[in-house]
Amino acid sequence: MNIAARPLVIYHANCADGFTAAWAVHRRFDDRADYVAAMYDTTPPDVAGRDVIMVDFCYPPDVLRAMSLQARSILVLDHHKSAAADVPRESRTGPAFLTCERLDAPEWTMPRTWEHIQSCAEMDRCENIGRAIVYALFDMNRSGAGIAWDFFHPDTERPALVNHVEDRDLWRFALPGSREINAAIFSYPYVFGVWDALAESSPRFLRLQGDAIERKQQKDIAELVRVCTRRLTIAGHDVPVASLPYTLTSDAGALMARGEPFAACYWDTAAGRTFSLRAEARGLDVSLIAAQYGGGGHAKAAGFRVPRDHPLAMA
Repeated sequence: MNIAARPLVIYHANCADGFTAAWAVHRRFDDRADYVAAMYDTTPPDVAGRDVIMVDFCYPPDVLRAMSLQARSILVLDHHKSAAADVPRESRTGPAFLTCERLDAPEWTMPRTWEHIQSCAEMDRCENIGRAIVYALFDMNRSGAGIAWDFFHPDTERPALVNHVEDRDLWRFALPGSREINAAIFSYPYVFGVWDALAESSPRFLRLQGDAIERKQQKDIAELVRVCTRRLTIAGHDVPVASLPYTLTSDAGALMARGEPFAACYWDTAAGRTFSLRAEARGLDVSLIAAQYGGGGHAKAAGFRVPRDHPLAMA
């Protein structure tokens, strides 16, 4: 297959929800598409002539605008609050603007399907618009995996795998055994074939697998938080922080955030220091905190990265 004819799927890297969203697309296209894990502050892949699908992920508007000048079509399926606020709800033309159609807008009454978006993109090209219009659907009540499955498999019931990943990503834990099941899921590598097998596994089997994993992880997190937590001023707020690997930040951050405006976990790389922010329901909107440093995310879970010479990276 000509590479230009293969959809290019860009998904949130190092994230179970992002990978499960990519897997949902893979169940539709199999190996007839290319899949790229991406981070917000990394250079996007070459999209020239490609049908681009972003799941659980959305580049900033300036990057989207540049991509729209090269791509054949762009579809965004995401649930991050900061991204939804950045992508315009009105469709404006002209080289200085991002031209976007919001599929989540009340006035959008057409089908929300891949086939319809492709037909819209074809009509856009026939009208010589000169760029790919960005078709975007944001829904903060579903996770990236849930949105991707519902969009690409509208007539097929969700696998339990998708529901359990969504339950954790939205920090609901409303499904029986959700923590244990997700602990089992998180113990596997991000490989589509592995996810196929997990989708065929019963929740009971995964719950049994994850029971000891979850117990050990919660014990370790409690000990690490007790030993590693210190105070740091972020965006003018004195908050608890701890240096911890990103695999532990959701649970550790939730524990540290109790009774605080928010909490932060961070980890260092050669490129800089990455912060993962968490807040209780009554805490601050951390997507706004992260935005002050060029990041974003959800109201109660967000993140950003600063370079090595930034004061927060040296504190």
